[in-house]
Amino acid sequence: MSKHHKHRKHHAHNAISSTERLTLEVLAIAEKAGAKAGYAVAKDELYRSIGNNNEIFNEQDTQELLAAAQRAGSAAALIAARRVIEKALRSSFRSDIRPLQHERTEPTSSLESAKDYEEPLSTYSAPLGNIYPPQQKVDQYVLTITRVEQLSKNMVRLIAAAPNLAEFRSNSALDQYVKVYVANPDLGLTPPYDIHTLRHQLPRDLVPRAKSYTIRWINAELNELAIDFVVHGEPGTVGFWAGNAQPGDPLIISPPRSKSQVSLTADYYVLAADEAGLPAIAKVLEALPEDARGVALLEVTDSESMFDVKHPEKVVLKWLSREIEPAGRSNVIPDALRTLALPTEPIGVIAHAERSTIKAINHITDHWRLDKRATHISSYWTLREGRLGKGKF
Repeated sequence: MSKHHKHRKHHAHNAISSTERLTLEVLAIAEKAGAKAGYAVAKDELYRSIGNNNEIFNEQDTQELLAAAQRAGSAAALIAARRVIEKALRSSFRSDIRPLQHERTEPTSSLESAKDYEEPLSTYSAPLGNIYPPQQKVDQYVLTITRVEQLSKNMVRLIAAAPNLAEFRSNSALDQYVKVYVANPDLGLTPPYDIHTLRHQLPRDLVPRAKSYTIRWINAELNELAIDFVVHGEPGTVGFWAGNAQPGDPLIISPPRSKSQVSLTADYYVLAADEAGLPAIAKVLEALPEDARGVALLEVTDSESMFDVKHPEKVVLKWLSREIEPAGRSNVIPDALRTLALPTEPIGVIAHAERSTIKAINHITDHWRLDKRATHISSYWTLREGRLGKGKF
């Protein structure tokens, strides 16, 4: 039950009917869904602003903006739901029921709302008139690692399976990704993890880590999926865990999500990525038409970090070694972009890399003849000052 309805005062002599109870439950679901939708839209816009090098707020202003979007989305969903429910109640259920009162509640702190918000991992859309309660949301799937493939010295592919993977509903998006959850083995936690409860029971550094990763492929017949990981970091990080994972270990993931629908319609493609964005770009390369033309700029540590990537014959792969430069501080991708000989037809650009690299890419491509439908430039991670080499891939 949402905060809006949790504070309604129901006395013993004001017992409500099953229809009214259903109405309140539907309103609560609508309020929660609207809040999450408003938050998600604002968050995507903020990331897009960051990627486009626009001026952004400080952390406090950002959180307050997200909380405001959450409340606005919630209010919009409630208004729409009330109209539908009141009409249905008057025409379908009872003729004597009165419209719901739009009660006021005490506003909560913007920062408090943003802090308590958990990013939605799946959504439920019930058909109009469905009187059955929604199915329980699945927050995590528990798979078992079946194979480990060493793609390069710092990239590993984990293939995992589960008997119930058929219930894993792929959204079929090209940028489909999941959150991977990793817990400290010394705690003896049994997945799936109740993250909300564990945040109140454990110190922050002991709460299971969660990072987003691209799904490389799904084999529905074998109930298997594959995820590529950059091997790096210290014990307790997802990258370190991936480098030590073995067949038989559990792989805990969220339901799939995506941020955009990439359209592969350009006449010529310029693709770019560092190690963090390489799995997503590799997936795009595999999905391009056989006659696609273009170039892919792939930043890695050195020659030992390169590996086979399927791609159309007319798309040239250029591996860019940053050598002694740390991840997140290299300029090899922007430098390569400036020297490209570009065709005159519309160009599609897909780039995923560290935030500062993405800013530089946006500056360079601002004056190109871009096919907006086939362009998607996004930051995949941010280098933290004082943590060179430990950026959050």
